[in-house]
Parts: sequence; C-alpha cells; structure tokens
Amino acid sequence: MKVSKMVLKAMALAVTVSTVTACINDKVIKPKSGEPEVKKVPYDCPGCGMG
Repeated sequence: MKVSKMVLKAMALAVTVSTVTACINDKVIKPKSGEPEVKKVPYDCPGCGMG
C-alpha cells in the first residue's frame, strides 16, 4: 500500500504538534507544606441527631 509523501508529512507533523503541546501543559504538583488539614466533625450525628 503506497501512501503519498504529503500524507506522511502531515501525519508526522500532527504527532509532533500533539507531543509538544502535551509536554508544555505538564503541571508539577507540589506537596502541601505546614500542618495537616483538620477535618471538622459535625456536632450531631446525621443519622440519629443525638451526637
């Protein structure tokens, strides 16, 4: 099966562009510093309301 050179070039360009844009949008996740987050506990039990 023969594929024209223009189609091959277009496919190579598409792969290159998608790879470059995927690498540029990479975000580095930084760990949170400081004390751990304290979760608030509801005063009353949501099931029975007796605490």
